[in-house]
Amino acid sequence: MKSTQIWDVDRLVAAKILTDLGIKASKDKIEAVARHAAKHREESAYWAAKRVQTASLERLAEQLRGDYREHQSVWYDGFRAAEACIATTTADDALQIAPPPPQSIAGIIRSRIRLSKAENQRGGSPT
Repeated sequence: MKSTQIWDVDRLVAAKILTDLGIKASKDKIEAVARHAAKHREESAYWAAKRVQTASLERLAEQLRGDYREHQSVWYDGFRAAEACIATTTADDALQIAPPPPQSIAGIIRSRIRLSKAENQRGGSPT
């Protein structure tokens, strides 16, 4: 499993959880809870993908046991190809969760400039 990416839905869940618990939802607290929500979301998706793969392979095995004598060799070739495809598909492939593209140097500099401007407007020191 790759590193977990925090999505907006994770932040929404985090804010709702904090509010429901009666905790003031600051940006830092939302991000901390969102990391846990993102990890849980991703682990649940991987669990579901693996269950689907297992169920699919079991269903293929049942199909093969049930009527293997009724088919010709061409059917078996296709069947084996389908079985191999399902068996070798990883959860990453099935879920198509791609890591975020790396941030460019220019993007990092722009981000630091925005952060510095925001800190200066609040009267704080830039980090």
